[in-house]
Amino acid sequence: MQRQLDAVDIIAQHQVLTCMAPWIENLNFWRLKESGWSERLLKSLYYVTWRHGDQFPDEIEKLWRTIASKPRNISPVLDFLITKGIEDCDSNASTEISGAFATYFSVAKRVSLYLARICPQRTIDHLVFQLSQRMLEDSIEPVLPGGNKGEAGGNFLLEFSQGPPAAQVAALVDSQPHMSPLLVRGSLDGPLRNTSGSLSWRTAAVTGRSVSGPLSPMPPELNIVPVTAGRSGQLLPALVSMSGPLIGVRSSTGSMRSRHVSRDSGDYLIDTPNSGEEGIHSGVAGHPVNAKELRSALQGHQQHSLTHADIALILLAEIAYENDEDFREHLPLLFHVTFVSMDSSEDIVLEHCQHLLVNLLYSLAGRHLELYEVENSDGENKQQVVSLIKYVQSKRGSMMWENEDPTVTRTELPSAALLSSLVQSMVDAIFFQGDLRETWGTEALKWAMECTSRHLACRSHQIYRALRPTVTSDTCVSLIRCLHRCLGNPVPPVLGFVMEILLTLQVMVENMEPEKLILYPQLFWGCVAMMHTDFVHVYCQVLELFSRIIDRLSFRDRTTENVLLSSMPRDELDASGSDMGEYQRMDSRSASEIPPSSANLPVFEGVQPLVLKGLMSTVSHGVSIDVLSRITVHSCDSIFGDAETRLLMHITCLLPWLCLQLSNDLVVGPASPLQQQYQKACSVAANISIWCQAKSLEDLATVFMAYSQGEIKSVDNLLACVSPLLCNEWFPKHSALAFGHLLRLLEKGPVEYQRVLLLMLKALLQHTPMDAAQSPHMYAIVSQLVESTLCWEAQSVLEALLQSCSSLTGSHPQDPGLLSENGLGSDDKLLAPQMSFKARSGPLQFPMGSAFGAGLSMASQGGSTEPGLPPREVALRNTRLILGRVLDNCALGRRRDYRRLVPFVANFGNP
Repeated sequence: MQRQLDAVDIIAQHQVLTCMAPWIENLNFWRLKESGWSERLLKSLYYVTWRHGDQFPDEIEKLWRTIASKPRNISPVLDFLITKGIEDCDSNASTEISGAFATYFSVAKRVSLYLARICPQRTIDHLVFQLSQRMLEDSIEPVLPGGNKGEAGGNFLLEFSQGPPAAQVAALVDSQPHMSPLLVRGSLDGPLRNTSGSLSWRTAAVTGRSVSGPLSPMPPELNIVPVTAGRSGQLLPALVSMSGPLIGVRSSTGSMRSRHVSRDSGDYLIDTPNSGEEGIHSGVAGHPVNAKELRSALQGHQQHSLTHADIALILLAEIAYENDEDFREHLPLLFHVTFVSMDSSEDIVLEHCQHLLVNLLYSLAGRHLELYEVENSDGENKQQVVSLIKYVQSKRGSMMWENEDPTVTRTELPSAALLSSLVQSMVDAIFFQGDLRETWGTEALKWAMECTSRHLACRSHQIYRALRPTVTSDTCVSLIRCLHRCLGNPVPPVLGFVMEILLTLQVMVENMEPEKLILYPQLFWGCVAMMHTDFVHVYCQVLELFSRIIDRLSFRDRTTENVLLSSMPRDELDASGSDMGEYQRMDSRSASEIPPSSANLPVFEGVQPLVLKGLMSTVSHGVSIDVLSRITVHSCDSIFGDAETRLLMHITCLLPWLCLQLSNDLVVGPASPLQQQYQKACSVAANISIWCQAKSLEDLATVFMAYSQGEIKSVDNLLACVSPLLCNEWFPKHSALAFGHLLRLLEKGPVEYQRVLLLMLKALLQHTPMDAAQSPHMYAIVSQLVESTLCWEAQSVLEALLQSCSSLTGSHPQDPGLLSENGLGSDDKLLAPQMSFKARSGPLQFPMGSAFGAGLSMASQGGSTEPGLPPREVALRNTRLILGRVLDNCALGRRRDYRRLVPFVANFGNP
C-alpha cells in the first residue's frame, strides 16, 4: 500500500486512498494486536497520514473515521500514538523539536482529532485515563548525603535538643574568649527578633491570597485586564484573535526550544528571606541564580523527557477545542493535572497546558454563556471567563509561576499564592458546575496523599487549600496517617512536605463549623502527639494548628473534656488484637520507617508541659505564648495539666511576658503592634484573675485584675505584688519546678526576656529559702551575665541567692526524701527535660520533652526511652508511638489505600 501510494501519480493516489476505506472498515485492532499486525498496520496508516494528509485531508480523515466507527479500535490506536510519541521523543537527541519528533505532533494531533469527531467520549475517556497516570509516574528523588542537617539552598533544621548551632557558638567564643556561651547565644539570636518582641519566622506575605488565609481576587500582578461586557456572540472571535489558531494541527510543529531555566517574569534569589533565618546563608549575595539554570550549566543540554501522561495532555489540548459536554465529568482531573503541570520545565508540556485550559474555558464556559444565555445583570460571568482566558494567553511560552517546593523554614511560597488565586478564578469561571469545588477538592486530596512526586503532592495540597471543600472524618484521619508515614523518614524534603500537611489541616479546621469539631477528636490528639517533635519549625506549625482547634472547642462544661478523654490514645487497644493495631504494626515494618517500639504509653500529664517546651526557642516562643494564652482556663485539668501545679506554671511562664509588655514604650497609636500586644496581655491577665478566683486565691486574683485594668504600670510593682503570693501558696514544695523553668528560659529562651527573668528570680528569692544543693545551678547560669549589660540585675540575683541560702538552718524546709523522689537530689536534675506524662510511681517535676513518654524515671518507660539514644531519636520515637496510638483509635477505613500514602517518602536517603 505504501509503495503504491509513493509510486503512482496524484490521481491514482486518490483512488488508492478511496479504495482503502471499505477494507479498513473490517479491521479489529484488538484482535490483530496479539499477532503483531495491529502495530504494523498502524505504522503504515501513520506514514500515509504524514505523507498525504495535506494533499488529501478529506480522504485521510475518512480512513480514521472508518477505524473509529468501531469503538473498540479507539484504545489500540491511541496507545499506539502515545507509544510512538515516547519513542520519537527518546530518539530526538537535540534540544530542538525537529525531525521525527516534530512530524509526530503533526500526525498524532490530526489522528486524535479525527477519532474524537466520531467517538468523542471513548477517545476522551482513554486519554484522560492515561493522563491520570501522572500521579503514579516514577519520581526520582535525590539521596541526601550527610543526613538531615541541611538542604540545598541553605536550609537548616533547628532542633530543641541542639540549641543554637554549635559551630557558630564555638566560633564566636574562640573569637571572643571572654564572652560566656549565654552571651554568645544572645548575639546569635538578636537578628531574629522583630520590634514586637516575638520572632517572625514566616516569609513576608506576598500580594494576593495567603496559602491558608481567606480567598481573595487574583492579585494585580496577574495583569488580568477587565473586559467590557459585549454580545455573547462576539466571544469566539475575541478569543481566537488573542492567541491565533487554537486548533492549528500544523501550527505547533515548528521548531521549539526546550529551555531548562525559569521563564517566569522574575527569578528568585537562592538567598531567600528565610534562608539565613538561623544565621546560615548560602554564600550568594545579590546575584540571582536559578536552580534549573544551574543544573543545566553543570550537566549540559538535556534531552526532552515526555511521559505517557504528557502525550495524552498534548492530544487532549487539541480535542478540547471541538468538544464540550464530553469533558464535563473529567473536569476535576483535567484541571488538576493542568494546574500542577504549569511549572513544567518542558516547553511543549507547558504550552499545551495553557492551550488545554483556554480551550476548556471556551468550550465549556464560553459556549455555555452563548447557548443558554446564563448571565447576571452586569455581565460579570462573561467578564470572569474572558479575563481569565486573556490572562492565560498572556503567559504563553512562560511558566505560570516558579517551580519551587516548601521547606521547614519557608512555607509561604509566592508561587503558591499565584496558584491559589488562579484556582479560585477558575472555579468562579466554571460557575455552572456547582460541585466543582467539592469534586476537584476530592481529586486534589487524592493526589496530595498518593502522588509519587513530592512536588506534585505539594502543589496538590496548595490547590486543596485554595478550594476549601467540605471536610470529612476520613480526610482528617488519612492526613494524620500521612504524617505518621512521613515521620518514618524525617529528612528535610519530607519535613517540608509535613509542613504542607499541617497547613492543610489548619485550613480544614478553619473550614469546619465550630460545633462539629468535637466530632474529630483525632485532630486534637494528633496535635498532642506531634508536639513531641524535636524539629522546632514543625513544632511551630503544630501549635498553629492546635490554636485553631482550641479556638473552636468549648471548655465551659465537661462535655468537651469527656469526649477528648474517651478518645485519648491508650495501650489497651494493642491487647485487644484489633485489625487496626495489627495493620499499624505491619505498616510500621516498612523499610523506610523506624521499627515499632514495644513501650507502653505512660500516664497522661497534660498539654501544658508540651506547650512550655516551645518557650525555650526564639523561633517557637511567640506561638507558645499564644497557645498558653488560649488555654488560660480554670477547667479541664485532666486535659491541660496537673491540677496542683498547672496554675503555678501558667503564672510562672506568662509572668515574664506580662512584665515585658510593661517595659515596652506604649506611647504609640492604638493600632500599633506594641499596643495590641499590651491589650492581649491585659486580656490574659483577666483570665488568670478568673482562674485564681476559681481556686479561691483572692489576693492573686486582685493583682491580675489590676494589671488587666491598667493599674499596674511597672515591672517592679507587678513582681512586688505577685512574688510573695506565689511563694506563700506553692513554695517551697514546688519551688524547684518553678525555678527550673525560669533558669532554663534564661538559658535557652529569647534574649529580650533576660532582664525580666533576672528581676523575677530576685523577687522570688527574697521570699523563699533556696536549698544549697540547688544553688550551684542558678549560680552557673546567672553568673554568665555578670559581665554583660545586665550585670547589675545579675549581681542582684546572686546576692539574693546568697542571702536565701544563708537563711537556711540545719533543717531544710524541703524534705530530702521529697527531693529524691522527684529526681532532684543531684545537681544534673534541676534542668531535666520537661515531660507531659508522668511515671505511674510519682508526680512529674519538670515539664518539656515527651508527653506520652515519661516522667523523670524515663528508663522505666520501655522502648521509647532506650538508653543511649540521642534526645532527637527519643523525641521522634515518642512522636510516632503516640501518633500510631491515635490512629489505632480511628476506624480502619479503606485498608487497601493505606500503603499507597505518600509513596515518595521512601525514595529519600535515610537520616
